[in-house]
Amino acid sequence: MKTMATAILILACTGLVSAKDHSGDYKMGMLQKVPLHVGGKVTTGFTDTTTCNSGLLGIHCTGGIVDDYSGWLVADMPDGTEQIIRTCVGGGTFTAIMIPCDVRFVLALTEEDGTLVFLVHVAFSSDSAKGLESVSKVLYRVSAEHAGITYIRIPDPSDPKKEGNYSIIHLPKPEKSAAPGSDSNVAAVCAGNKLSPELRAKYCNPAP
Repeated sequence: MKTMATAILILACTGLVSAKDHSGDYKMGMLQKVPLHVGGKVTTGFTDTTTCNSGLLGIHCTGGIVDDYSGWLVADMPDGTEQIIRTCVGGGTFTAIMIPCDVRFVLALTEEDGTLVFLVHVAFSSDSAKGLESVSKVLYRVSAEHAGITYIRIPDPSDPKKEGNYSIIHLPKPEKSAAPGSDSNVAAVCAGNKLSPELRAKYCNPAP
């Protein structure tokens, strides 16, 4: 009985190890640190961040009035185009801490099949991209976990046993463009029977 229990435990451990084996899941991609700038900046007010403390030399104050604003983080793509990444907030508010505008770059991963995705580092995981160049060839794997959210895992160049965890940024949907303009309204007016027979003959069916 003891031997059987031991055998079951070994099989369970073996299955657990094999379930975590991702050695065949890695793909080759290109990771770039794409510079960002703030676009569409709109002033929303101000926040007083002044704090004062008493000390040996009297009262000492730090901070001051900080302008609050909202905008968009825009990526300056290598091909000269711009890509809106997400909204951002600047200033002294709590929202400015959660979705700040003072971000220098965004990670852009060109996957093995050519798909381009933008990544954001997941807190409390190794930041593998920190030690990489502005443009780096990387091995990565796709991991669908946590309520179906897809993550990209990138081994740390300084310690491959550690993996940085990055979620894919869902880009804002582009605004619907207006219908293309027309260089003439003649066809529409003629088709609408707005003209007299004489004008129809003149404008709609001109003599060759």
